[in-house]
Amino acid sequence: MSKDFSKLHKFLQDETVLTISTSDSNSPWSAPVLYVADTSLSPFVLYFLSSSNSRHIKGLPHDGVVAASIYSDYRGNWQSICGAQMSVSIRILPDGQESVAQDLYFSRFPEIKSLIDSPQSDQERLIGAAFGKSSFYRVEPLFARFTNNGDSFAGRTEWHFA
Repeated sequence: MSKDFSKLHKFLQDETVLTISTSDSNSPWSAPVLYVADTSLSPFVLYFLSSSNSRHIKGLPHDGVVAASIYSDYRGNWQSICGAQMSVSIRILPDGQESVAQDLYFSRFPEIKSLIDSPQSDQERLIGAAFGKSSFYRVEPLFARFTNNGDSFAGRTEWHFA
């Protein structure tokens, strides 16, 4: 188990889409969400914005523990395969504790803030209103496996955090 998070942190800062896997009474489900990483906290924390009525949020178990993954785009070369597979705990941020997440998230995704604050069309108004009613969620890793074929074929590093 490596204590060096530098390559993982860089990867988390470079990518933007976190896939969350949940299940409900009907079946398993996965959903992509835009995230921002806070690597100033050890080992790291991710934040995303989502509706409490979304299937992936309603499908969270009571303890909030689910599988999640982040992958870079495949560039036609096996050495470009890079990704993180994780077991995480997801919790809604309580009112009054959202400022750090908001600052990081809207700095990373100013287009989302613009949709909320100054939509330019009817469709943007609908999307912005939905985002405006959404909540921030905090993702804390329990386990992470970082695969980077650029380091070696099937090169991976694993960390247990809980």
